[in-house]
Amino acid sequence: MIFSAYQLIFFFFIYSFLGWCTEVIYAGVNSGKFVNRGFLNGPYCPIYGFGVVTVVLCIYPVKDNLPVLFFGSVMLTTALEFITGFILEKIFNEKWWDYSDEHFNIKGYICLKFSLMWGLACIIVVRIIHPLIIKFVDFVPRLIGIIIISIFSAGILSDIIITVLAIMKIKKNIRLIQSISDEMRNISDFTGEKIYDKVNTIMEKNEEYKEKISEKRQRLEELKEKYKNITESKGIINKRIENAFPKLKINTRKTFRELIEEIKSNKE
Repeated sequence: MIFSAYQLIFFFFIYSFLGWCTEVIYAGVNSGKFVNRGFLNGPYCPIYGFGVVTVVLCIYPVKDNLPVLFFGSVMLTTALEFITGFILEKIFNEKWWDYSDEHFNIKGYICLKFSLMWGLACIIVVRIIHPLIIKFVDFVPRLIGIIIISIFSAGILSDIIITVLAIMKIKKNIRLIQSISDEMRNISDFTGEKIYDKVNTIMEKNEEYKEKISEKRQRLEELKEKYKNITESKGIINKRIENAFPKLKINTRKTFRELIEEIKSNKE
């Protein structure tokens, strides 16, 4: 069966939305609360749209051959997930998902467990869901369909721009937080070493040392205030990304949440 460009674009948006719904349900079951999953802010996950459209183009003609459908879907979706994860990390210097804790994973981008799940999901999609989607797309009047596609296209394009700008801001704040963390640790080490090396009576007589300690304490208070301003000024998009990708690592070996917790401990 040959699909038109109009149908394929419509399929992309439909499956992007259904993929987002799947991610939200999966995250909700695991966390017990609503989490707006996905790279973008809107109710769509483009990787699902690309994945299903790719499977439909390559595998749908042999949908009646179950082994070919399953293994072909596994190979295609796994390759797409690997390529997407690799490209996102190269562009943003960060991992948006990490399967390193799963068995039989490759660089954390893909793992056997989810590859098999994608294969089973594609069987359900191609055999059961997609015939209904075809009927729905054919049922919608062409003009209305074009309007819907145009609206979604503009929405996703705007969303991409806003999200990328927000990520750039996160990366800038992360670098600043990291520098604050390092300086606070240096101050703490300086103070601890001096207290260990000198008894209180010597400290009281040494005016120069007392002045240094006072300067360090003042600098520490400035750093605490700077940290407070950064963490309290996080925008809605930044908070959503943090919740959607709690293991996200940006220009550091530590996750965003781990870095924040470290700063909090230093504050105390």
